[in-house]
Parts: sequence; structure tokens; C-alpha cells
Amino acid sequence: MGDTTTIVVPFHGCVGGEVDLTWGQANMWRAVERFGGAAERFNLPRWRLLSRPVPLARAVKAIRVLVERRQVLRTRFVAGADGPRQHVATDGTHRVTVVPVRRSQAHRIAVRTTAELSTGRIDLAREWPVRFCLLVERHAVIGVVFVASHVALDGWATDRLLADLLHCLNDRHRMRPERYGPIEHARHEAVGIRSSTRAYLEKCLRSVRPSVFVPLVGEADLPRFHAHTLRSTAIVSAARTIATRCATSTAAVFLAAAAAALAASCADRQVPMKIITSNRFTPRYRSLAAAMAQDALAVVPLGDTDFDETVRLAYRSATIACCHSRYPPAEFDRLRARIEAASGTTFDLSAYFNDARTMHPDGRAVEPPLRRDRSTDAGSTLSRLDGFDDNDMRFYVRITSAGSAYDVLLVTDSHLFSATGSERLLLGIENLLLAAATGSVPVARIPALTGATPL
Repeated sequence: MGDTTTIVVPFHGCVGGEVDLTWGQANMWRAVERFGGAAERFNLPRWRLLSRPVPLARAVKAIRVLVERRQVLRTRFVAGADGPRQHVATDGTHRVTVVPVRRSQAHRIAVRTTAELSTGRIDLAREWPVRFCLLVERHAVIGVVFVASHVALDGWATDRLLADLLHCLNDRHRMRPERYGPIEHARHEAVGIRSSTRAYLEKCLRSVRPSVFVPLVGEADLPRFHAHTLRSTAIVSAARTIATRCATSTAAVFLAAAAAALAASCADRQVPMKIITSNRFTPRYRSLAAAMAQDALAVVPLGDTDFDETVRLAYRSATIACCHSRYPPAEFDRLRARIEAASGTTFDLSAYFNDARTMHPDGRAVEPPLRRDRSTDAGSTLSRLDGFDDNDMRFYVRITSAGSAYDVLLVTDSHLFSATGSERLLLGIENLLLAAATGSVPVARIPALTGATPL
């Protein structure tokens, strides 16, 4: 970033301490450590152009106020003999990058700056987990950019942090003190896993086939993992129609479609899927600026009749799974290892589903506006993205909002699906939803509609 400068922002007199990672942070720590240098994919970028300029001094003070209020912005994450710990500082300094821009170029510079700040893994033992940047025109801030480490924050908390920063800028630095931060939450979680959650996870593990996917054979081409995205306007109304008819949520509809496509590929009647859940189900948890997202283990059955039954079963499975989605990751590993050792088998739990649509503060997904013409024309665009050489998800479906459409991302292991097969499966998920929106789809028709080829 040419012609940039750095401003040192001090903070002092803050709440501090040393505690374990929250369960959500521990979950992401393990993923980031596994990927090493490639873990920059877990950086969470955010940027916003301001509706009116803000004096640079006020923006710098807003960042100081935010850092002093939010524990996570003053935290180092340090590995130790007994596992990682988070150290929350009471005093220190943040370094804020300042980039000069002209208003006419602000959007382009914001996108470029965000990409540059996102490059490289954040060294959590030496860096603060958030990198801040201000876009400045003639000593006035016209845009803000920051990149957060997914170990420290999840998507929900990162969005909240952006909202907090904008509030500090617009409301002249007024911000409520943080009453419940990572220190308090980590101490709250010290009670450990609930017995009912342990029993639920054990029941799930004992109910699935040892290996959902075929064993790995030979070497895969690089990149090993395919990535495709489908932008579709028609699945917005299709998902609403199915959800209303089945008295469920649109998230359950998408989960059912993903699970049905996977089950058809595996020639199975049910599949285990890890649902990425934010765990923001109380006001206190929704206010927490920390990573809380964990993997809710669900076993999703196809049912015996039609896709509507699959949707209702997926809704039930996901609801129960999310009720048992808070647990120490190491506890789950020990439980899994014990069951695998006793049965002499190995579980493949690498199928994931993530409803990553923009959320209301109460946790409901924000739906795109209804189209006046209520068109069922697919109007879809299929794109192939850069793949990955390494990934812990062999089958991954993510739903995000894109204006009046949804983006459906599908990541697959080339050991399982060819690039063409992945494209066919992604289009097949759309076909299934469009067909189910117009009437009953027998379970027996799902393989043909999804284009699934048995693995």
C-alpha cells in the first residue's frame, strides 16, 4: 500500500487477565494450526465507506475507545504445554494504518486494501487479532477497513465489531462498557460439557456408518479440493415456498437439499453432517465479541416418502444438534476416539453445512426482498473458484446472501467428485429445490434430480 502511514493508538487502565480459550476459539485454533501458513483463509475482512467524512482525530479516538471496551482487541493467544491460553492486556498500543485516498477511488482502494491486509496469517502470539486501517482524504476519514483472526472472532462477532466502530464514529465515542467478554465466558465454560450433550454426541456417533465416503486411494491432482459457487435468484422463492409448506425454516430446506445430494451420492439413507452454528441463542451470548461458532453434529435422514419429509426431518435433526453444539473440542475427540477404538472403525465426519446468510440481532436469517414478478426462472450463474490443496471438509455447502439472490458454495474432495461431477451436483441442488417448490418430490427421484452419481 503506497504512501501509507501508521498511527500509534495507546490504551490503558483496562480489564485484563489470563484464561483458557473459549470453546469456539479452541475450535478455530485447531483448524488454523492445522493449515499453517495457508491459514490466512481464516482471516475475516470487513470494510465500509462512511456516509460523511469524520475528522481523523475523532476516528483515532473511536478506535481507542473500542479497544479499551473490547477485551478481544487487547488479547494475545499463546501456545503452552497445557494448550493455548489468551492473555488480555490492560495497557499497550495498537498500530493503525492510514491510507490516503480520493473519494472517486475510495471503493477500489477499500477493496484493494482489504485484500492486502488479509494477506498472511495473523501471528496471534505477537500481533493483536485485528488489523485496523483508515482511508483518509484531506485529514478526514471516509472509510474504515479491518481484518480479524477467526481464532479470536467468528463472523457474527466481526460484524458486531464493525457496528461498534461505526457507532463510536457516529456517536462521538459513546459505547457501553463490556460486561461480558471472553474472560467471563471462558470462566463460564469451565464447568465443562453437559452430560446430556455427551450422551447425544455418543448416540450420533453410534448411529452412522463408520465411513460415509470411500477410502482414499492414490494421489489426487492439485489443487485437491474443487470449489464452485452458484448464484441463483429462483432458489430464494423456492426455499420460502418449501419452508412455508413444511412449517420449517429456509435453513432447514437448504440443509435437507445438501444432505439429500450427499446421501444420493453415498447411496445411503442418512448422512452425518456438521452444521456450523454460532451459538448466539441468548442476549448475553449475542453481545459477546469472541469466537463462539462450533460444529453441531447432526444425522440427517432422507425419510421414506418425499423431500418434504426430508425437510422436516432435517429441521428436527438440526434443532436438536444445535441444542448440543457447545462442548470442549478435546472432549469430543476423546469421545470419538473411545468409540472408534471399541468398534475397530473410523468415522468420516468431514461433511459440513454452513448457513452464513446475514443475520438479524436475534439470530434470524435476513431474507432477500421478494421479487415482484415471483419468477421461477433460475437466472443462475455457475462459477468455478480457486481450489485448495488442503482442507478438513471433504464436502462443504455454504449459503450466503447476494442481493436478491443466494450464493451456494460447494467444496468437494477430488478423491470423491470430479470437477464436472461437482458442478452437476451443485446445479442438482438447485434442480431439487425448484422441483420441490412446485410439488411433491418422491425420495426415489432425488438422485436423478441432483445428478448424484454413487461414489
